[in-house]
Amino acid sequence: MLTWTLWSGFIVVLWIYFLWTRRRYYLLTLKIPGPLGYPILGMAHRLMRREDILNAIGYYLHKHGSTIFSWLGPIPFLIVSDPQAIQDILTSPHCINKGIIYQAVDDGAGTGLFSLQDPRWSVHRKLLNPAFGHKVLLGFLPIFNNETKNLLSLLDSLADTGEKDLIPLLQNFTLGIATQTTMGSDVKGEENFESHSLLERYQCVLETMTDMCFSPWLNSQWVRQLLGKEERYWRAKTEIREFIRKLIEKNVLEDETADLAPKDKNIFFNLAIDLLKRGVFSWKNVEDESNVMVFGAFETTANTVYYTLMLLAMFPQYQEKAFEEIKSLFPHNGDFDVSYAETQEMVYLDLILNESMRVVPPVPIVSRQTSQDVRLSNGIVIPKGVQIAIDIFHLHRSKLLWGPEAETFNPDHFLPHIYQDKHPYAYIPFTKGLRNCIGWRYALISAKVTLAKLLRNYEFKTSFMFEDLYFIEDITIKLKSVPLLELKKRK
Repeated sequence: MLTWTLWSGFIVVLWIYFLWTRRRYYLLTLKIPGPLGYPILGMAHRLMRREDILNAIGYYLHKHGSTIFSWLGPIPFLIVSDPQAIQDILTSPHCINKGIIYQAVDDGAGTGLFSLQDPRWSVHRKLLNPAFGHKVLLGFLPIFNNETKNLLSLLDSLADTGEKDLIPLLQNFTLGIATQTTMGSDVKGEENFESHSLLERYQCVLETMTDMCFSPWLNSQWVRQLLGKEERYWRAKTEIREFIRKLIEKNVLEDETADLAPKDKNIFFNLAIDLLKRGVFSWKNVEDESNVMVFGAFETTANTVYYTLMLLAMFPQYQEKAFEEIKSLFPHNGDFDVSYAETQEMVYLDLILNESMRVVPPVPIVSRQTSQDVRLSNGIVIPKGVQIAIDIFHLHRSKLLWGPEAETFNPDHFLPHIYQDKHPYAYIPFTKGLRNCIGWRYALISAKVTLAKLLRNYEFKTSFMFEDLYFIEDITIKLKSVPLLELKKRK
């Protein structure tokens, strides 16, 4: 028994020594600064809690520079907030694959465009690109307008009644839009939609996936069970999967029985079903891609709209300028339809939306991994198999790139004569390069229609101070304390 204990201890010591030596070798060879961390853990102990992640990374970037190297457990990874290095990575054919932390997304949401590995990703992206073409997006405008009309009727009852948390209302709103534009189904009458239980399930899955991303041991079902996290997570993702499957089966049945003119084949769901019938997609492909599309379409859009309203409430001088621009296009309050041409005339609203996504990027960190050695413009060679965290949050707040007011909200940052001098990868709310977000045009049009109607009809106020905002990494960005908003009716 004693011999076995000694041998076990010796093996553990050897393993720790091997990891430590490997880390030192990487640091000396790559010549990239960064925290060495602890044996076995690396710097994982600093990233275990979602509310600590952005602050911890910001601390190390400030201490070591805009490109740093460290370890997440036994995994070597690079953290990058330098725009040229980010451009090198996002445009490299050897950095197309998402990082291994997105295995958590595969588990929670399904293996779709968000996390597929190349070459499968390239195939799926090419097949699904038509679903986000300009003509298809224009066809969504009646849905955007109609759903915002319904939202206005709900908000009317909240006007002049004090500060409220509008995020659940906006998430329900964008989830209703997402299911119609991607799946062709209006789900507002569904029981789990009306009771908000579906939103709770999505938030549970999102939070658990984030924990799994930054604490790799939580990818083990056994560990999650031991920590009491598995049952709630399993129930949440099962209910979401059943919800998506029900929508698919309902639409397939309607397609088979309807005696109507053919539907637009480029609508996402119709495109996916056509690929299924042709044997290009499996049933699992359709479910996974549908789940990922709905997830991505509603969560980030709801947050972007809310955070924009929140920032305008904190900086009323910019809200008034936006209101005057929108009022010049729509003289009368109440409901009105917003055309695509009118969204292009909202020049100041463009500045505001861009600045909102700079200060509060929809996704604060994205990850890639190298499939071959990659040489950056600064001469650094990233070895094959290294994980890369692209820190959009601190990139967008760099005073070297954005000036002394980088950490505050000022739409003037995007005035043409100022923005034209910025590095092309200094602002990447939807990422850029070979694997940019497929739905970025969808998100912008939807957000502008919504914001135009809300800002024309209401003035937004808050007692929460900008300086008290505390940001949390949650795959999508979240706030530790969500500012409440007060609505005042406009004339």
